[in-house]
Amino acid sequence: MRLYLILFSLLLVFTSCENSTVAPNQAVLGLQFFPINFQENARFEVEEINYNVDGTVDTSRYIVQDEWLDFVATTNAVKLEGYRYRINQDGSKEVESTIVKQRTSSFGSLKLGNSEEVKISFPVREGKSWNGQPQEFEEDEFTILRAFQSYDLNGTTYENTVQVIQEDNNDSIANFDQRIEVYAADLGLIYKVSSQLEFCRETECLGLQEIDFGQTIRMRRKFD
Repeated sequence: MRLYLILFSLLLVFTSCENSTVAPNQAVLGLQFFPINFQENARFEVEEINYNVDGTVDTSRYIVQDEWLDFVATTNAVKLEGYRYRINQDGSKEVESTIVKQRTSSFGSLKLGNSEEVKISFPVREGKSWNGQPQEFEEDEFTILRAFQSYDLNGTTYENTVQVIQEDNNDSIANFDQRIEVYAADLGLIYKVSSQLEFCRETECLGLQEIDFGQTIRMRRKFD
């Protein structure tokens, strides 16, 4: 009788293990760097610098705010849909584009208008690379740098962050392309720089990195 009880108990244990499903550890995957929060309207301070072909430079500062209208959840993904607004210094507000933010257990993506990028790939790990623009004809390789490390921004230290290097060719003599995004745990994007500049290629200025034209945009997360 005792042997029968032991065998029956072992059978229950094995049956329970087979029928149970272990939920993925979100912290290990890094999902916290790309949160999906319908209640939060993220705001960013933006500095936009345009270098014109006539040698003039235009600088503008404004706020962008993401506002969500719909939340969609399936067995494989969660998705937010809404609008990105631009708020000018005079207080005027205008629609900049539609926005769709999606997260699966494999990636987090953001679609602005018709342009979509895979912002981050899971699980997060140092040196991981992926095609950030799978819809485009040519691949655009994004790479994770300094995963799960602290990051200082405007006097604030974010203890758990990850940097995504989209491009950083700062040693080119013909052009400059630097696109970096920083994500903080449970907050998402906190900083972004996108600087794409074309340098003078004439004989007298080649290699001097004199800007012919281009644009630099810096976005910093704004917390009220």
